[in-house]
Amino acid sequence: MYNKYSVKTGDKEARTKAHSVNASYKDLSQICRNIKGMNAEKAVKLMDQVMKKEMPIHYYTFNTRLGHRKEIKGKGRYPVKEAKIVKKALKEAIANAEFKGLQKDKLVVSTASANKQNIYPRYKRYWVGSVVIGYGKQAIFSNYVTSILEIVVKEV
Repeated sequence: MYNKYSVKTGDKEARTKAHSVNASYKDLSQICRNIKGMNAEKAVKLMDQVMKKEMPIHYYTFNTRLGHRKEIKGKGRYPVKEAKIVKKALKEAIANAEFKGLQKDKLVVSTASANKQNIYPRYKRYWVGSVVIGYGKQAIFSNYVTSILEIVVKEV
């Protein structure tokens, strides 16, 4: 079930997959859109800059009421939690490529995708502390959503 990939890979490609990730699939998808086609080492450096809040990620969709960033000349944000996850997956993909015998400096991110995986419904009856919200309309529904991330690097 979990070992299926969305693309077939050849001899000059390496891949990695992270499933049941506790992160926003919307933020992950925008990071993937930004790093696709980029040099793998450059993508890792970009994730470092995002975690330090030096360089924002350009949001093409899911950008309603989002602020303009002059560095990217568009709407953007600093998704730190998701950048850590993508950086870890990128390093795994690079390590897999080195194990296959590919050259590290010639690796390019050919495929990067993120999707919604599971939705676990939750029902909150309490606020912080012992304050009871109540039943019915007063209570809050907040679903726990997990996502799936897939990265493929290839030697060019």
